[in-house]
Amino acid sequence: MPLTSSEKKDYILRLIEQMRRLVEALLGKLRERLETQQEFAEAHAVLAKLLGPLADIAPRMDSATAGQMVGDPLILEAWAGLTAAEAELAGANGNAAAAGAARRRALELALEAHLRTNADSAELLALIARLRPAVDAAVLAPRYSEALDGLGSGG
Repeated sequence: MPLTSSEKKDYILRLIEQMRRLVEALLGKLRERLETQQEFAEAHAVLAKLLGPLADIAPRMDSATAGQMVGDPLILEAWAGLTAAEAELAGANGNAAAAGAARRRALELALEAHLRTNADSAELLALIARLRPAVDAAVLAPRYSEALDGLGSGG
């Protein structure tokens, strides 16, 4: 029996909360220099559920297209959080190029979420504020630079 729209929304919100907990655990383990492979695998499995049929192709799309295809700002925010954690891991492993690319992608996804919602969550604004100084705004597409300008210098 198919889920009602309310049941589907509840399911998505539960997955997003699960993703937030996994990302928090990941970041904590990264700070303590502990193994994170299992948490990353679990987080990617949750992301695949959130992205549904787009799970295989959305990560290969540019951020604007991915944002348009996914649409849901809460899913985009969760994806941005996981991508930011991946940037932290790459940085901790000494891979500056991968860390920079992941930070840029995370910021773009976070800004896609921002552009698609009427009310930014405190977590989304904090993520954007954390990523903003680590990404050269000059390399961002104009839509993202404009979104950052709209948020003001305080993030």
